[in-house]
Amino acid sequence: MIKPAAENRTALVTGGARRVGAVLCRGLAADGWHVVVHFNASRADAERLVNDIHAAGGSAEALGCDLSDAEAVTGLMGRAGEGAPPLGLLVNNAALFEGDSLESLTAAQIDRHHAVNVRAPALLSRAFAEIVGRQAAEGIARRTDCCIVNLLDNKVFGPNPDYLSYSLTKFALHGMTQMLAMELAPDIRVAGIAPGVTLPSGPQTGEEFERSQKSLMLGRGSTPEQILAALRFILAAPAFTGQCITIDGGQVLQAMPRDIAFMGTPEEGGG
Repeated sequence: MIKPAAENRTALVTGGARRVGAVLCRGLAADGWHVVVHFNASRADAERLVNDIHAAGGSAEALGCDLSDAEAVTGLMGRAGEGAPPLGLLVNNAALFEGDSLESLTAAQIDRHHAVNVRAPALLSRAFAEIVGRQAAEGIARRTDCCIVNLLDNKVFGPNPDYLSYSLTKFALHGMTQMLAMELAPDIRVAGIAPGVTLPSGPQTGEEFERSQKSLMLGRGSTPEQILAALRFILAAPAFTGQCITIDGGQVLQAMPRDIAFMGTPEEGGG
């Protein structure tokens, strides 16, 4: 298995306390990174995760921030670097995920999704680039081999009309991934990972989730561990930038008319 050397660097993972984010944090800590576990409302989960990482011999800390607060987001990256090894990785994993459609769309819902899913990653990326540049100028750490990895969604490559506000932000984040890769080269690489539904989400029951996974081309979808493997590959592949790894069991090739969260329900005829 490819396991990149962390070289005593710090990684900030937004939304790192639970679900996919927690798996990424554990994996990065096991690879030698000092992991900053960002949380919003999941303080207890974040602190428990940090304790688990410490117990396993890793290094981590938890930092809270409301990503819808632009001022707080601007300060988060600086807080992540205080008293820690040099920053080397930003994983924009956190996302607001609320259901809507064109019919139910509201301006407030668009704004909420944009603030967390687009504005926050943009501001964090700017702060990350500034700090990495300052570290290099001060001789603290070299600028090269630093990465920004954005968690996207396979809906970017296989769109459907469900979860409209959320989906719009993922299209924007995909575009930002490419734009920042161009602007920050050759020193900082920027890449994306676009999983399909990885854990029961939205209105799905566990049974519906299993049916939806079996309906995929491979009969199975992405897992948190596969997303971690993709992250490790990106970190270990110095020529990989501006691109996206899609992990979805072939879902984007199936041209589903609805979000897979609905395709596993009996009334939709899924599975």
